[in-house]
Amino acid sequence: MARLYEISGQYADLQKIAESSDDQDADMMEAITNSLGDITECFNEKAEALMHVVRNMEAETGPIEKEIARLQDRKRAINNRQDSLRDYLRDNMERTGVKKISCPLFTITCAAGREVSIINNEDLIPDDYMAVTTSIKPDKAALTKALKSGIEVPGAYLERTKSSIRIK
Repeated sequence: MARLYEISGQYADLQKIAESSDDQDADMMEAITNSLGDITECFNEKAEALMHVVRNMEAETGPIEKEIARLQDRKRAINNRQDSLRDYLRDNMERTGVKKISCPLFTITCAAGREVSIINNEDLIPDDYMAVTTSIKPDKAALTKALKSGIEVPGAYLERTKSSIRIK
């Protein structure tokens, strides 16, 4: 059986022949029409087979996603346990006053924390201590609307995205 791209090529070739031939050659037009019908049937069978492959792949992704979620949960649990053990060691080093522990493979140091600002009421902070951020970026919805209405906008143009396959 031919490949889908080969079938598509044959279909396009027959369409070109049909468009370029005279309407007077009825036998040839009938042969082309019959061939187009056969190719269309073959194309539809190929498309159906491809969608069965896609559906099988979709069935495989569900368990993979579940395994990914399970592993992410496990990673999160291990990271939380690591943080808990570090906090436990830090608390005990602070309680005993131990600042440094030297081992053959590494050194453990309990460093003093740095001072940070805590904001408990942002409305009371003077303007001198406020940062202003401005974001300027193209409004794509307005650009698309203008370009569709025929307005030329320098630096922008309309382009059609890829077509999509929908299965219902």
